[in-house]
Amino acid sequence: GGQASAVGQFVSATSTKAFGSATQRRGRGGGRYGFSRDSRETTLANGRRRILEVAQRLRLRNHLVDSAHRHFTMAVERNFVQGRRTTHVVASCLYMACRQEKNNQHMLIDFSDALQVNVYTLGTCFLKFRRLVGIKLELTDPALYVHRFAAFLDLDDKANAVAYTALRIVGRMNRDWLVAGRRPAGICAAALLIAARAHGFSRTQTDVTRVLRVCGMTVNARMKEFENTPSAQLTLEQFKTVEIEDEADPPSFTRNRYMEARAKAIQDGNTELLESGELNHPLVGKLRLENGKKTERQTELLTMYKDLQTNMESDVPNSSQALVPTVEHTTGSDEEKDDEALEVSTEVSSTIAAYKYPKGNNLAPLVLPDDITAEEQAAPTQAVEESLTVNDFEAWKSEMPKDSVEQLDDMFLDDNEVKKKELIFNRLHKDYLVQLEKRQADMEKEEEATHKTEEEDAAQEEGHARYMKMKVGRSRRGRNPAAISTGFAQSTEEALMANLASKRISRKINYDAMSAIFDSEGGFSTENLTSKRSIEDGEEEDEIEEEIVEEETIFRDV
Repeated sequence: GGQASAVGQFVSATSTKAFGSATQRRGRGGGRYGFSRDSRETTLANGRRRILEVAQRLRLRNHLVDSAHRHFTMAVERNFVQGRRTTHVVASCLYMACRQEKNNQHMLIDFSDALQVNVYTLGTCFLKFRRLVGIKLELTDPALYVHRFAAFLDLDDKANAVAYTALRIVGRMNRDWLVAGRRPAGICAAALLIAARAHGFSRTQTDVTRVLRVCGMTVNARMKEFENTPSAQLTLEQFKTVEIEDEADPPSFTRNRYMEARAKAIQDGNTELLESGELNHPLVGKLRLENGKKTERQTELLTMYKDLQTNMESDVPNSSQALVPTVEHTTGSDEEKDDEALEVSTEVSSTIAAYKYPKGNNLAPLVLPDDITAEEQAAPTQAVEESLTVNDFEAWKSEMPKDSVEQLDDMFLDDNEVKKKELIFNRLHKDYLVQLEKRQADMEKEEEATHKTEEEDAAQEEGHARYMKMKVGRSRRGRNPAAISTGFAQSTEEALMANLASKRISRKINYDAMSAIFDSEGGFSTENLTSKRSIEDGEEEDEIEEEIVEEETIFRDV
């Protein structure tokens, strides 16, 4: 006795298949392991194992692994893993878990390096998964990456000082509308490059782009945008201490104002303003010609067009003389003035034609605010609720061609056709119309009953208020002071009033009749009722006598 046995199987820590498959249970194995699970459980287990592998490579904490596994479960339930590599889905789930956590410094390119997968492939999978689950992610602060990447620039002992300056630059960029709509890596790269150069380190764009994995053109664009802000004019010491309260305009806003001014100058033919360079955007450079430098083919075409224009202009006086030979009164000086004016206008037109007219976001020529006509700016004259009347329709139809009027008349029904359609509809939907009428009648009856009940309640409340007001003075006069102090009713009327006050108002009580059964002292008495009945009977007798007198008078007259 005293023996103990364990039922189960041993599974090592390095085992990859803790459960037996259905084939093993039905096949020769005969279910020797005794455990099995379905395909979805296997998929979830493999996904968690993959998540753990990627998390260990990037040194992520356990709560991020749990959050990523929940996202992976949602992906499996919504069939997002179908047709996609499990590695891509796992990386998307882990990156989403990192983005949901504040102060997280991991980027999508880190997952790309760990898995050796194209970052654009991971980005596409991540965006589709985020759109599927509908999770809203906050924008990443570029300041989170400053200390991380500053350690890779070989800044020696000044790494913290450069990072601190870069953080101030990022904050200034954010106040000057340079961070909105930009990738955090580009902002961080530009801030680190400016800060390193400000502290005396000769770092190039290649050094920064190699560390942060961004394009050199992106870094150059961010630096030019910061160069046009007021903060760029300060020295390093001033930048550390001085806080500029004014904010710079967003780069897109500034670019659009330059484009509008340039388009206005081209429309007005203001060559002096165009040649002065004041309308050249500082971020794009000189915008005089379409592409700056021209190819040999473009130069040949431009020369050919100029030659053709010169030949056409030289042929204009000859053709005019051939067509109008009688005009000979012009003098030589007038001809010279006309030639000079023609040359000036030709030069101006050719100069204006050399400039490229700005285009909007839809690749169409830019429309200036002043180009909008007064008719477009005016408010609509016809109100929204107004509709066309029969007279308006007839007037509109009278202006149409005859064929169109006939076609239009065929589209509308006349009175006889409308009646036929109505009869057909009533026959087909007879039961429905009967039910509709019955429903409307029931609704009207309910409304009448509700209205009648409300009137009765109002009348009862009015009678109750009148009765209580009339009896208050009488009860105060008839009550004993001892009863007032003790709270006990001393008369029948007081007890009845107390009972009515404590209960709900009833519609079946005639308060006027009830007020007549008590005398002035609060006692119960039928004399008031008798006197009231006698008065009513006397009034009825008087009315009968008056009717008899009227009948006798009528009979005598006849």
